[in-house]
Amino acid sequence: MTNSPHLDLFLDWATDPRLAVLDTETTGFHGEVIELGIVDAWGRTLFNERIRPSCPIEPGAQAVHGITDPDVQDCPSIAAFWPRLRDILSAHRIVIYNKAFDVPRLSDTLDAAMPQWYAHPSGRGHSDEYKPFQTFCRSAECVMEAYAPLAGLWNDHHRSWRWAKLRDACIQRGVQTDDLRAHAALDDALATLRLIQATALLTPADLPWLNEEVANA
Repeated sequence: MTNSPHLDLFLDWATDPRLAVLDTETTGFHGEVIELGIVDAWGRTLFNERIRPSCPIEPGAQAVHGITDPDVQDCPSIAAFWPRLRDILSAHRIVIYNKAFDVPRLSDTLDAAMPQWYAHPSGRGHSDEYKPFQTFCRSAECVMEAYAPLAGLWNDHHRSWRWAKLRDACIQRGVQTDDLRAHAALDDALATLRLIQATALLTPADLPWLNEEVANA
């Protein structure tokens, strides 16, 4: 342990063999998942699939990740992948760079492809299929939120640490990403894993602002 709870969390992630990193690309900010990648604690691919959505890809999203409607029109829907994906989520400690984005998008994708999948056949309570997803929603951890204090960017207006974009965080920590394509789900999952591993090597001396009072805080 480092005597810094911020760094200890990254060390815990980096040394946990159950760790898996998830990332998605979507049809839009409030859209559905069209690409999903998961890597394990050693960077091995657990899941890497493109997914057919029920709605068009928004131009703004397409400009970011480069995935077009024709690219996914012949892909299976999330329903075809859910049994495998469910088992992966259940077997690992899932971390995500911006959980607050990816989890709702995955939920909406499942809702669109499998209407009422979360409902028990009796009409009372949730289905057995939904229970592992509930556990995933509760237990998944957000790397972006955890990294914010380590980025050292204070937001005077909100009186909190600013979130860093994944690529900015990787640059700050000297993480090698030249072999990765930004905004590709599997590659962003790998970048997040490398960021975790690099951050786990830091000591409190590397982050002196964590031991100081933020001006006017």
